[in-house]
Amino acid sequence: MNNQTKDEIERRFAARFDVIADPAVRAAVKGFYEEFFEPEKLIRWWAGLYDPAAGGFYYSDSARDHDGFLPDMESTYQILWRMRDVVPDLPAFLGREITGKIVSFFQSKQDPADGYFYHPQWTREVSRKNVMRYTRDQDWAVFVLGWLGAAPLYPTALDRAANGGKETSSPEWQPNAASVRAYITDLLDTTSCEHWANRIETQATTFRATGTLDTVVDVLDERVNHDFGLWVKGYDAATDRYTNLAGDGETPYGLYTNAYKIAKTYNIAGRRLPDALKTVENGIKAICSRDPGIRVTYLFNPWATLGNVRENLVRFGTQEEVSAYDALIRRNVVEMIDALGASLGRYRSEDGSYSFLQAGSAPTIYGTPVSLGVKEGDVNGNNLVVLLGTHISAAIGLTDVIPIFSENHAALFRELLDNAPEIKKK
Repeated sequence: MNNQTKDEIERRFAARFDVIADPAVRAAVKGFYEEFFEPEKLIRWWAGLYDPAAGGFYYSDSARDHDGFLPDMESTYQILWRMRDVVPDLPAFLGREITGKIVSFFQSKQDPADGYFYHPQWTREVSRKNVMRYTRDQDWAVFVLGWLGAAPLYPTALDRAANGGKETSSPEWQPNAASVRAYITDLLDTTSCEHWANRIETQATTFRATGTLDTVVDVLDERVNHDFGLWVKGYDAATDRYTNLAGDGETPYGLYTNAYKIAKTYNIAGRRLPDALKTVENGIKAICSRDPGIRVTYLFNPWATLGNVRENLVRFGTQEEVSAYDALIRRNVVEMIDALGASLGRYRSEDGSYSFLQAGSAPTIYGTPVSLGVKEGDVNGNNLVVLLGTHISAAIGLTDVIPIFSENHAALFRELLDNAPEIKKK
């Protein structure tokens, strides 16, 4: 890339907010991006987590620098996912050597006995204690290998389930409508909204592979509260708590972990969300409450809900519903962006990265250790904050996401990977 081309890219990158017609919304989004996204710092931080010997990325600086931690599949997936937003051909961008290392990193984690992918840091035994750990690692591996033009070495658990195998990723249900209906009904009646939404989203690919995802959504259709567009019994304004289907009080955070993941599940299933505009009204209320929470997901999940709901309406709703959605957002979006900005800085580190917890990096994910839990950024928190750009763009009805990174930032990332130093542990 010559200097003139770099200059042209920078001019186009600087003009990226011009796609927003409304001047007040344009100013709010532009101000948010410029305050909270430092693209060169983010690129340097991501690249600094790469282990050239292993072919994967660490979760945080503390994981990279200390014994007891290895690069992990989820962090590697999340960083490569962000690069796919910038470069059209990931294998060509990474080059043969780095692509080969990453392919080997994922393929070497697969257990031929059941098709899942287990990380040696956590072991198969520990990973199997949490269904979200081993099913998600399978998803990350399948996605990344596909992006890189490769494939698992053995049939995955998803392949086996789709072909009538006994492995369903859960001993609590079997791949038939009656069993799945009973399983989902029990989850809704006995656990928090956050818990059951996590379980359903985590297993959505398996439900789909076994032909039972429509049964899951049938139960959700039957149990939604039409007054709220949420899976609750009611709301107490005095305490700002919803009563979930299990009969317990739950904060708006738990509800929007739920709404975000269930809207995503409806989209995977190709089904129309019930009472979508009610969901949007409550999502706006959650954002404008200005609750910074203890996890960055408090800030992320309501925005992600809105983006997923708009996608659902565009794909499965009517033009009138999409227009009504857009009008709701247009009336509130400047206040919503201001509310987000008032809290997000609490999660930012000096190097431009973001942490999952206000206190610092999350020490565990799905029960497995990923960092020392110190004041630092981590890949999961960072990915959620960068994805806010996607969901803000979707919420305001843009066809394309306003980019955070240009091709020049991608070129810097590749240069840093090519010159990545050997990891030396403390």
